[in-house]
Amino acid sequence: MVELSLILLMLVVLAYGLMDFCTAIYEKQVITNLTREGANLSARGSGGSTAQIMTNALAAIIQEATPLNLSTNSTSGRLILTAASNTNNAASGFYISQQLSSGTLAASSKIGTGVGNYAKLPSSIVAQSGHNVYIAEIYYKFNVPAPLGKLIRVNVTNQFYDVAYFPGS
Repeated sequence: MVELSLILLMLVVLAYGLMDFCTAIYEKQVITNLTREGANLSARGSGGSTAQIMTNALAAIIQEATPLNLSTNSTSGRLILTAASNTNNAASGFYISQQLSSGTLAASSKIGTGVGNYAKLPSSIVAQSGHNVYIAEIYYKFNVPAPLGKLIRVNVTNQFYDVAYFPGS
């Protein structure tokens, strides 16, 4: 009977740990797909201006993010769409021409903030002079379904981040 109770306890802990791990992997994959789709929608989006294209892309991403909450008043996520224009000047590089965000999670863009400011992009990103690179960033706070980390004193990150870049016109 003692052996059964010890094995049962270990199986329950293992099952809850597996549930947390699988949920984290699922949410991370959703975030990765949403950033790619967001940058892609911005790059080939519909609208007459960069602002209109990005507004349409932002609305589409929020709608597609149904399992996650990335709405305007979401406290668990933040979505940032940025359009960076190439100045064709090696000294100044890219600057932010448009930036929109959704969600109230305390996080700021790793690309840069503020229209007209310098954008920090990887050196592998290439765009023709005057063309935009569209960037989608998502921050998301992971809520652990079964808080076993507190029980066994294991700390894992509870905030995910992903970014995707797409060159546009």
